[in-house]
Amino acid sequence: MTSTMEQLTKNIYQMTVPTPFLVGPVNTYLIEGDALTLVDTGPKTEEAYDVLKGHLKEKKLQFEDIEVVILTHHHPDHIGLLEEFLPNAKVYAHPKVKPWISKERDFFNTLHSFYQALYTSHGVPADLVKAIEKRKRGYLNFSANGYVDKELKEGDMIEGLPDWTVLETPGHAQSHISLYRELDGVMLAGDHLIEHISSNAIIEGPYPGEKDRPKTLLQYRDSLKKCLMAKVAYAGHGVAITDPKSLIDSRLRDQDRKAVQFKELMRDEIVTCFELCKRKYGHIYQQQPDLTFSETLGHLDLLESRGEIKQLEQDRIVKYKVI
Repeated sequence: MTSTMEQLTKNIYQMTVPTPFLVGPVNTYLIEGDALTLVDTGPKTEEAYDVLKGHLKEKKLQFEDIEVVILTHHHPDHIGLLEEFLPNAKVYAHPKVKPWISKERDFFNTLHSFYQALYTSHGVPADLVKAIEKRKRGYLNFSANGYVDKELKEGDMIEGLPDWTVLETPGHAQSHISLYRELDGVMLAGDHLIEHISSNAIIEGPYPGEKDRPKTLLQYRDSLKKCLMAKVAYAGHGVAITDPKSLIDSRLRDQDRKAVQFKELMRDEIVTCFELCKRKYGHIYQQQPDLTFSETLGHLDLLESRGEIKQLEQDRIVKYKVI
């Protein structure tokens, strides 16, 4: 991959880095503020390292010249090269990034137990649960070890980047933040908003201090509506979004349509999430079991929130029925 750095505004540069994932290359952003800032890093691979190093060289920069690294969320394709910037750079991120990069053993043990119970209770066969867990562990090989120097939360101003504020935009990830500059309506959207694909509202477990799993699709819809004021959004993957409002409206409509499709697939039967997942994604659920399960459960959450279906339990298995 030999693409060059692209200047987007007077002080924002896009650097595209390869990933080994189906989503394809990831965008990282260099901002020349009061502090030289990098937003996201790319995954921990030699190819990503070489490409990012080459991008920085175009500006006569090295890894140690970066003063601040901001992480939009904890997924490996966005944080994997973090260690290359330590200890010279300060790390800014949402608090929920911390257990992922500090590799907190209790957090991962709790997460493993959560997923085992979730998938089993929603009818996913044991062999597929094992495959999903193996895939999740594999992703972590592309992630980073590190720490967070400054936690970023809703409404925070960003030290070193005058005029930029933080928006908490959970849904795709519980740790997700977007950066917004009201002065010109520019948003750095991470994976919250992508032009060519809809971001999956990935199911996650409760974090320390939380009791229940978050309803990620409902969160994601609320987070989308928070971003209607943006005039341009620079995404974690793909091209710049020049009309964010239209794309957000389209995403919300697509979710509404998909909810109707899921409801129709339920017919008059009592079904598990996994049974419904197979009906909807019979051609791909075995290749992407975790993502298709998240998509299905998210739309069941949406239908349930609207009072269109109800949840019941039979022999410790969660099932759903149209009301």
